[in-house]
Amino acid sequence: MFSIRAQSLGKAYQLYRNPIDSLKDLFFRRRYAETHWAVRDVNFEVAAGGSIGIVGENGAGKSTLLKLIAGALTPSNGHVERSGRVAAILQLGAGFHPDLSGLENIRIGCAVLGLSPAETEEILPRIVEFSELGHFIERPLRTYSSGMFLRLGFSVATAINPHILVVDEHLSVGDQHFRLKCMRRIMALREAGCTLVFCSHDLFAVGEVCERTLWMHEGQPKMLAETQSVLKAYQDYVREKDAPSSPSPSSAQTASSIERKHATENYLREVSLAGDIRDGSIETGGRLELRVIAEIANAAWRDGVHLGVLIVRNDAVWCYGISTKMEGMATGLHPLGGKSYGASFIVDDLPLLSGQYSFTVALMDDRSPLIYDTWTNAAPFTVRHSGKEVGLSRIPHRWEPI
Repeated sequence: MFSIRAQSLGKAYQLYRNPIDSLKDLFFRRRYAETHWAVRDVNFEVAAGGSIGIVGENGAGKSTLLKLIAGALTPSNGHVERSGRVAAILQLGAGFHPDLSGLENIRIGCAVLGLSPAETEEILPRIVEFSELGHFIERPLRTYSSGMFLRLGFSVATAINPHILVVDEHLSVGDQHFRLKCMRRIMALREAGCTLVFCSHDLFAVGEVCERTLWMHEGQPKMLAETQSVLKAYQDYVREKDAPSSPSPSSAQTASSIERKHATENYLREVSLAGDIRDGSIETGGRLELRVIAEIANAAWRDGVHLGVLIVRNDAVWCYGISTKMEGMATGLHPLGGKSYGASFIVDDLPLLSGQYSFTVALMDDRSPLIYDTWTNAAPFTVRHSGKEVGLSRIPHRWEPI
């Protein structure tokens, strides 16, 4: 049984070069508007309890599509069918009144979702507790920050255990603590049978949460398939598009080019190379060791963390990626004293052939797709190979007579 079905779904807008042209349309037979299709020819189904991700560049039509799915916009073409109660987190502050308090807006939001006053009062304490807004819950929304808007909107939308949850890419505006709560709540709803439509630029989160993914490009579907297949194709497209402006291999491998993401109280403190590395170089077949030291708060350590590594060639080719969670390890990190924890990723017989490489290292929450901290272009190294083989890596093989 399907929970969401979109057929030939589209949304068009009439664009005028000058405001007065809209009045001319009323009096003259000539059309002054240009039709712009923000979304066109979208077809998909999501089974009850299933999940679908939506990815694409800015302006690809993702937010418009989410509004159509949630029922916040009327389609210009086609239709979308929904089965069950829909909760949507589409736009910060959408549906809220800036002059009313957080409590008053909670009551309005619950009424919009179909709850009676008695049902609203029953779940009101849970919404307030989850939002962690404290005394701000009594203050007008015009005094709220964007992160506080997110707290209120997400708390209301997910408190009713919806049959369908539509989430736009606004979770990033929240602080790390609340993003973690949000992702865990999303995962819990999905496990409880909620149908999920999840739009985000965080491709790792999309990969962890969604079974299938729709890639939107210039308002139209470009690919709809199993999530990892779509993400790979989308990343290849982005790399190819960005290739001319990418930094040179030499500059991309310097320590100063390390990019930090989500640095908070749980963060990667040190990433370094050991083993047979000499002056940043190693021979094919050598012993490569990556040492990682992280600072992790006690609460995060109790909840569970895991470590992921990815070896990337300087032309952005992903050579190999793995995480301690994929390996079935409890964490992989070991206490070093205080809040410091460490682990070594070791390759005893490096199969890579000649080239320049670096690591992407990620510290992640164990119960959700949240990434606490990421280093890219970390621990650069050069592989030298004296043999005559060509390609990316050495592959064990043998020759036999036919």
